[in-house]
Amino acid sequence: MSDKLTTQQYWEAYYGNNHIDKNRIMNVCSYYDSFWEIFIQKTKEKQTLIEIGGFPGRYLAYLAVKYNIEPTCLDYNSDIAEIEGVFKVMGIEDHSILQQDFTTYKTPIQYDYVMSNGFIEHFEDFNAILDVHVDYMKDQSKLFVMIPNMRGYIRFYKYLVDYKNLKIHNLKCMHLKVFKDFAKRHNLKIKYLSHYGGFPIGVHQKLNIFQKLIFKVHRLLFKFVLNPYLMKHPSRFFSSSIIAIFEKN
Repeated sequence: MSDKLTTQQYWEAYYGNNHIDKNRIMNVCSYYDSFWEIFIQKTKEKQTLIEIGGFPGRYLAYLAVKYNIEPTCLDYNSDIAEIEGVFKVMGIEDHSILQQDFTTYKTPIQYDYVMSNGFIEHFEDFNAILDVHVDYMKDQSKLFVMIPNMRGYIRFYKYLVDYKNLKIHNLKCMHLKVFKDFAKRHNLKIKYLSHYGGFPIGVHQKLNIFQKLIFKVHRLLFKFVLNPYLMKHPSRFFSSSIIAIFEKN
């Protein structure tokens, strides 16, 4: 599974060192609270959670605090200090960091909860990557997968103002059917599967004058007019994400 669309150097440059802020972590991660409630069950017993491609660890840290879960971050990013800093600012002492390449690493243990966010779409053979997620799941465990949606009108927008970012994503995985087929292959129960979110206005490159105009028009149209509607009525043409939650029998 060496069909990555990105490199380790790309991700280390992409993230930088700007995630060790408790308020920012809380604001970003609490946006998905309704989905965390579906994903994780509160119990008195200590449970385990691993995030695949987990750098910089903010979702892990947030969920560890919210649900008293022991987190494990699996990522090949060399900046362990950034992950340690995120755990520290959230007051988490019991945690593990696996500095490994998911495509070659073989897990010796399974977890109560497995999660990946913005991961599978960076591979040519995304189905093979999805399948390996199941190796990390205990019986009766759950899997949470979230990926960006760049199909529909979003693809046209990104082609105009965010082309480099568009090219490092495999749009073929951005269909609900991909996740339905995955669940069927592994006899997993689908707890939730849908598009979610408003239109993804943000870009990852410098814009020329023409692109700035396109960006500003879309920002005004979606942020102040259409996104409130999309938050209540997700669309495969305009919503920013696909969220899937599975349960292993």
